[in-house]
Amino acid sequence: MPSYGKGRAGQAVPFAHRLGSNEAPDAPSPAVQAAAAAAIAGAHRYPDLRGETLAEVLAKRHGVPADAVAVSAGSIVLLDQLIRAYCDPGDRVVTPWRSYEAYPIIVGGAGARLVEVPLDGDHRLNAAAMLDACREGARVVLLCNPNNPTGIGLAAAELDALLDALPVETLVILDEAYADYAADAATVAASPARRLARHPNLAVLRTFSKAWGLAGMRVGYCLADPGIIAAVNAVAPPFPLPAPALAAALAALGEEDVVARRVAVGIDQRHRMSEGLVTMGLPVAASQANFIWLAVGAEAEALTGYLREACIAVRCFPGEGVRITTGTAADTEALLAAVAGWKRAADRR
Repeated sequence: MPSYGKGRAGQAVPFAHRLGSNEAPDAPSPAVQAAAAAAIAGAHRYPDLRGETLAEVLAKRHGVPADAVAVSAGSIVLLDQLIRAYCDPGDRVVTPWRSYEAYPIIVGGAGARLVEVPLDGDHRLNAAAMLDACREGARVVLLCNPNNPTGIGLAAAELDALLDALPVETLVILDEAYADYAADAATVAASPARRLARHPNLAVLRTFSKAWGLAGMRVGYCLADPGIIAAVNAVAPPFPLPAPALAAALAALGEEDVVARRVAVGIDQRHRMSEGLVTMGLPVAASQANFIWLAVGAEAEALTGYLREACIAVRCFPGEGVRITTGTAADTEALLAAVAGWKRAADRR
């Protein structure tokens, strides 16, 4: 089985710009920090058995019943629970590829088989090839939208057409970790309920680790038909989230204006970074997430090493490309200056 890559250096390495893990560049608001700190006072008591308090607030936000929500320590844990609940050894899990590097680990851990359908020449999902792969049988279809690490997302109509065409007996997991950066806030909140009403075989994954700025708290959730949620809970241990994480997520949900500002900054820096790299003649994918993808192929390790020397951490996919998280304006300026230096050195060779 593959291992999970490292998007940043250890604490002993003095990286000035940590652009490898798709984290938010700013700390949680004072209110969110205070809520988490206050929860420590009750640390001698167990938190909610299933994170019910948070699930109820999320249900209201998304317009679904409370029993259509499950919460856990990051959406990756819920993905693992879905795969374990639905897959027997040897079952086929179909996904576009390249995609999130945790997928092969999770699918392999359940004894299932990951069927990787190559992206097209523009790094986009190939819907026809996906459907062909499903004709040979698929227990699960796993879609990351916008996709990690390319950042490319399907338009709403494209996604709906694909969901309509997929087999109704196949569980479809829609991983929307970066949805906040791809559409307006109202659409991001409302779209799961609209799709779940049409597709009872759909499970939507969301996270507080990106736009909501709580990567260190490890809070994620799943929106799905109550039957799917029951299956998720059947393979989950009790107390999925500690009290400080629950308190932080609840407080963050009361500050959507903070999230909106964070998203706006991320999109602005994504544009600045993309435009600067395109001007240098580099292959930049049209990202809808809080990162960009440089498909530099065999040069990925060389670029990553050069950036490391400039105290910039990025995520390297050897032989394929480099994923760079959007950060502050200072991060963008440093990144563009360093890449320009690498490009000049490369051009002289």
